[in-house]
Amino acid sequence: MREPQRTPFWLWMNLLGLDAPLVAVVWQGFVALCYPSVLRPAGRVMLGLTVWAIYLADRLLDLRSQSTDAGTLAHRFCRRNYKLAGSLLAFILVADVLVAFVWLRPAVFSNGLLVGAGVITYFGAFPVGGIAARWKPVAAAILFTTGVFLVAWTGTENPERTLGWPAVAFSLLCLTNLGLIRCWERQQRTVRAGIGILLLALVCAFYGVSHWYAAVALSAAGLAALAFRGDRLSHAARRVLADAVLLSPLVFLWTLAA
Repeated sequence: MREPQRTPFWLWMNLLGLDAPLVAVVWQGFVALCYPSVLRPAGRVMLGLTVWAIYLADRLLDLRSQSTDAGTLAHRFCRRNYKLAGSLLAFILVADVLVAFVWLRPAVFSNGLLVGAGVITYFGAFPVGGIAARWKPVAAAILFTTGVFLVAWTGTENPERTLGWPAVAFSLLCLTNLGLIRCWERQQRTVRAGIGILLLALVCAFYGVSHWYAAVALSAAGLAALAFRGDRLSHAARRVLADAVLLSPLVFLWTLAA
């Protein structure tokens, strides 16, 4: 009798939906260091829980329109453990609401309501409303960027001038990440996408004047390398690496925190 294959340890972060919250919290802390602003533990916990809930809910909703064998490894994992994933999502949502109402600063809470409205619109438009799927990565990138910048935006004077372009650069990085993953899922060639991602890396590297743009450029360069040479790797490995290269702020954090 053939023994079932064990899931590699490096896949568990993706299967449980923890990779996106980790990326979000890392970049949120990086924003607070690059463009000094007050970031309290409640803000970090709130962002991590919210992103985790959104990604789990998105996967569970995707299962409704997929056949039994369709979807990514993470989708198939959710299908096999549907009740566990649903219970985990309920727990995360309760914890998220508790943090928001008990520990979050009022100003951040108020601005967070706008983000919440965006999340509701996202789930109403795509899984239910049937809006063209090509716009889903754009909406996801904007929501992700909004969550990462929420606390810094709230506590910064003239945030449009200080944080506007950094937010645009980060949003484009998120969009290229989602677009690249989408191409892999559809088994499309990614060389053309790699050229666009490399252009983003070069623009940030040559025109950016802060650690923020250097980190965006480094992550974009990693995504470009995956776009050009990722076909040599398994789909699961490419998916994990596409999120791993977004942890580039860790390279700079020690210098900024010193």
